[in-house]
Amino acid sequence: MLGDFGNVFGAMLEQSGVNWSALVDLGQRRSVALQVLQQVPVLWIWDNVEPVTGFQAGSQSAWPTDEQRELVDFLRAAKDTQAKFLLTSRRDELAWLGGLPTRVKVPPMPHTERAQLANALAEKSGQLAPDMGAWKPLLDFSRGNPLTITVLVGQALRDGLASPAQVLTFVEKLQAGEKAFADEESEGRSQSLGASLSYGFDNAFSEVERKQLAVLHFFQGFVNVFQLWWMGNPKNDYCLSELQDLTRESGIKLLNRAAEIGLLTAYGNGNYSIHPALPWYFKQLFECYYAKKTQAVTRALVEAMGALGNHYWHQYEHGNREIIDILIADEANLLYARRLARASGWWYAVIRTMQGLRVLYGQTGRRAEWASLVEEIVPDFVDTTTDKPLTGREEDWSLVTEYRVRLAMENRQWTEAERLQKVCVEWDRQNAAPFLDKPLAADGHYLVRMLAVHLHDLGEIQRECQQPDYVKTYEEALNLADKMGEQPLAASCAFNLGHAYIDIPILRDLEQAVHYYQQSLELASEGDQLLHGKCLIALGNVASERFKEARIAYQSERILLQHVNEAVNYYQNALELLPDNTMNDLAVVHNQLGIIYYEVGDLEPALYHYRKAIHYFETAGYIYRAGITRRNVAAALVDANRFHDALEYARAALRNFQSYPQGTEEFIQRTEGLIEQILNRIKRIEGLAE
Repeated sequence: MLGDFGNVFGAMLEQSGVNWSALVDLGQRRSVALQVLQQVPVLWIWDNVEPVTGFQAGSQSAWPTDEQRELVDFLRAAKDTQAKFLLTSRRDELAWLGGLPTRVKVPPMPHTERAQLANALAEKSGQLAPDMGAWKPLLDFSRGNPLTITVLVGQALRDGLASPAQVLTFVEKLQAGEKAFADEESEGRSQSLGASLSYGFDNAFSEVERKQLAVLHFFQGFVNVFQLWWMGNPKNDYCLSELQDLTRESGIKLLNRAAEIGLLTAYGNGNYSIHPALPWYFKQLFECYYAKKTQAVTRALVEAMGALGNHYWHQYEHGNREIIDILIADEANLLYARRLARASGWWYAVIRTMQGLRVLYGQTGRRAEWASLVEEIVPDFVDTTTDKPLTGREEDWSLVTEYRVRLAMENRQWTEAERLQKVCVEWDRQNAAPFLDKPLAADGHYLVRMLAVHLHDLGEIQRECQQPDYVKTYEEALNLADKMGEQPLAASCAFNLGHAYIDIPILRDLEQAVHYYQQSLELASEGDQLLHGKCLIALGNVASERFKEARIAYQSERILLQHVNEAVNYYQNALELLPDNTMNDLAVVHNQLGIIYYEVGDLEPALYHYRKAIHYFETAGYIYRAGITRRNVAAALVDANRFHDALEYARAALRNFQSYPQGTEEFIQRTEGLIEQILNRIKRIEGLAE
């Protein structure tokens, strides 16, 4: 919630002299937020708070207990401010909110609005508006539940009900069906809804189709027809016989018909959402048809989601960044399949679901959630005394180690990252050795590719540690990628080789850096906006370096301005290309824009971009990089003689660096020196004032 607060009020606070971007401590941000809400009337609407503790009842919540408690504490404190919070839920939420809110039960939809909804549904289906006098018993039966009305009206229109007698007969059938259901308002269902769904379901689908739709019980709010097709694909070892005859085309027709009676919402291209009030209905169907086949259906689902997770990862690796949208929709299914796979010891499926989640959490900056998932599966694959694979888990161990290495790198634990990565490379090299002379061989391609990928990652670690050997490591990885025709991997290797010719003094050659960045652009797939954006940032960095060199050489104002404009153009073009959910990359480009504006003495644009960078870095969980940017802000404010503001940012940067157990010692020392310098300047000014 405080992140949302910062998005709305951050700029206003900065203008008022409150450096929101310099506030690192959650308690400080909470205090400032409450102070603002004391003074500014705010209506804060949070639709559907059920996921805070888990929906449906008894399901696992994505919110840790301490975060739930912090949320309640904030809402309790905010009760005495001018803010009003409107929370919506199907339940009373007593378990976590207690008596804090004033509960307002939403009344049934009024009769006039029921009629309006029915007319709108008829118009949408291309039919004339029904006689609402004749349909009154139907609208009464709905009890004002919009979902029930949607289901009933759709069925009545399909059945061509017009006369009062026809409608009354229909309602009598529905009332008879109510006895099979119990009212459970806390889960968003009622007897009338259950009867309505059953009537439509029994009349719209054959027995075979009902069996096929019953597996929707396993899906967590979203389903794609490909998932059902995969579960029934006879080429798979764990296919489900009830789904074997389902093709993509027939599956879409089936799910579209389910959408017509209100069970699903169709979004096109085989994608559908499941209304959150309906899983209980599919559960009843599932228990009716699959009571003795639960394990078989579970295995089919897990294998299908594993295949999809791996497919999503493969698409992303080959430049299809739009796959993130479908991953966001499918996240709950992947997590559920992963949990089922772990519980049953289906380790290959565990890793395949993780591959999809890795892409999603990586691009959207959800590092803490990803780290938790990785930590959970390490004992499933790794002998923690040797860091070697457990017997029988060798094939997937290297990916788990790759996850661990990447997390260690992000935490700046370079020694640990390098140690684990060398174990991984040694293992890969041993397994790939028979195929290094024939990397395109089908049985060896995967092993050689894994060696190339892990050499690439080792090169990244060595580059961060300023080890000149990393150029050779990248060149070996690039050579293997070229031999295999792995263009995305080759593009990444070329991109990082470009960094070598900027970062390492003995190799510094800006023309060579540009050569590799251009090579990376040429190798990147046309639709890979993320890599294209990264290359533009890198080319902007080259222009920025040329500006610095030209300034040292006292070149003309025209030359300096040319380099500055070139850098800014590259950065702005990168901003236009980068997807909105690539938090880290957006942060990087804003930080670079902040630097270039600061270099030319334009403070306000510099501060604007620095603050944007801090926001994105924090959202992505990159606290170290947020600290670097805060230190940049502090230095800029010192130059502007804004020492008290500078002190806030410098101290915030220091707290960022101190949150790491290792790898930030140099920055801690430099920032402490900056703080001392600022304090001395403040004392000197205050002394003069006296």
